[in-house]
Amino acid sequence: MIRLKDILAEIPKRKWVDVEPMDYADDLISIVQKAYQKAPEGSFIRSKRDLKSSDWHSIDIDDNPDIDATIFYRKPRGGEPWRGKKIQGIGHDGSRDAIDKVLSRLNGLLKMKGNWVEASDALEHVLYKMGVPYVDDEETARKVFPNSNLEMTGDKGRYKRELPDGKEIRETIFGKPVV
Repeated sequence: MIRLKDILAEIPKRKWVDVEPMDYADDLISIVQKAYQKAPEGSFIRSKRDLKSSDWHSIDIDDNPDIDATIFYRKPRGGEPWRGKKIQGIGHDGSRDAIDKVLSRLNGLLKMKGNWVEASDALEHVLYKMGVPYVDDEETARKVFPNSNLEMTGDKGRYKRELPDGKEIRETIFGKPVV
């Protein structure tokens, strides 16, 4: 079976580039699912439809033509008070090299003004360990998520907040959001 990405020019080797998600849908879904396979909630990226609402920054680090690591993000939607890019997640093929590449890139992006991510579980612990800056000021966190009943719950920027559907989550904002 010939896939669309096989017809298109391959992405450059060992260089982070923005990719059109529909051209690499199978790769992107696969590596995001791999990265979140042990997370309690998994990932919201489960189908081609889920790829469309994000921008994709990806890298191919080995000899095969598949994407090996990715970071996906979005810009603010109507009514959101922040500016910049909210990183929504990562993906990797499970290899140590791909994991190291995506974490290194994520670390660099989160040190740039305007880039941020909400993290919990394993990624939260890794980001703390890497020394990624985090928001520990409740006022700033509430500005990022107004009307969410956000409340700091402990040290190191951890909070709980309510999603629009009423579900409560516990996470930390890493990076440098602009509000």
